[in-house]
Amino acid sequence: MSVRTRARLGQGASAWRCPLVSGAGFACGLAAMFVAACAAIDAEVNLNPENTETVVPAPDAGGADGADAGDACAEGDCAFFPAECEPGALCPSGLFGAEPSAGVDWRTRLETIRARSATDAWVVGTVGMAARFDGTEWKTVDVGTYESLEYIWLANAGELAFGTLDRVFTRGLGAGEDAPSPDGWANRGKLTPPSGASSIVTAAWGRTGSNMMWVATSTEVWRIGADGATLTPTAGVPKSVCSNLPCKWLRALDGVSPNVVWGVGETGSAIRITGADGASPTVEVMNPLTWSVLNGVWAVSDTEAWAVGARGLVIHNVGATFGWQVMEVPTDEHLYAVAGSSSSDVWAVGDKGVVLHYDGTTWSRVKVAGMGRRRPELLSVWVPEPGKVWVGGQGVLLSLGGKR
Repeated sequence: MSVRTRARLGQGASAWRCPLVSGAGFACGLAAMFVAACAAIDAEVNLNPENTETVVPAPDAGGADGADAGDACAEGDCAFFPAECEPGALCPSGLFGAEPSAGVDWRTRLETIRARSATDAWVVGTVGMAARFDGTEWKTVDVGTYESLEYIWLANAGELAFGTLDRVFTRGLGAGEDAPSPDGWANRGKLTPPSGASSIVTAAWGRTGSNMMWVATSTEVWRIGADGATLTPTAGVPKSVCSNLPCKWLRALDGVSPNVVWGVGETGSAIRITGADGASPTVEVMNPLTWSVLNGVWAVSDTEAWAVGARGLVIHNVGATFGWQVMEVPTDEHLYAVAGSSSSDVWAVGDKGVVLHYDGTTWSRVKVAGMGRRRPELLSVWVPEPGKVWVGGQGVLLSLGGKR
């Protein structure tokens, strides 16, 4: 199970046990008294079937096999989940069928979407899921693994994807590749972090078309260089710096130029890495005005970014260290990802099928069509150009207006 997946799961309740310490005999004896009392009550219960009322439970909204109940809505949220696609709504966009057994399995989670353009996009997810959009339709791709893939980098000469550093997969990044898949992907084996760095990856991002990918781990932030056929881990921000500054356990990275990388993470961590393409990048610590976890960040420019997190948190920064602004949004669900095409076209997605859009003035809720009773967890969003939006999540891939 990945770090990002574990972070979204709650804690289970612990079971009660009779203590094995002094006084245990009294405690267990007391428990025995309760059992005896219950037995006495049971003895008085009328078990004569002729004098017993039969209660027939009312059927629920689901079908006999527990499937979704067609167009029925749940929790009074019908207005945001229309049965049919309509203008302005996000609608199913391939890969997954209308039923669990059709298309890609509904249990598959789409973790990350990236695009070079509106006609060249990629998505990766659990159990080795990968798919590519060629401008006409989404088609699944055989990467050669059933391991979960959480990160994908569209590098200058090809693509790189991985879930853990134990096995990194590439396509079109040179020789030395072992056992290519039918679709040209190869297992490059284990990628060893720079000396002293943790291998527990919490976030990763590479600028589209570049030769460098940034990787955040539990101890520091470092880089992967792709020079020809060689993948080279190099130092970025060392552990000694991250021991004092909040660049450990980041959950998201993003940027638009080689020089600046934005990062957000646990306990309201927010940083900006400058000199990111140089030998000694530096970390600028920012104050996001929250202690809540931040799950996603999208860089508009080197001096502007949006971030989202727990309980509907959306914050905006326009370059100042103390310049984050908390935005008012119409949800308190956890938000996991944010992206856009400009400062006045920003999208955020999260729990229970929630999608939000910012038009430069106001954040509003966006409809999601064709879900029946499903309210899937939405984990990724990508906006290659205005009016073109892809959203991925638990058993679903959506596009704006159903346009592929």
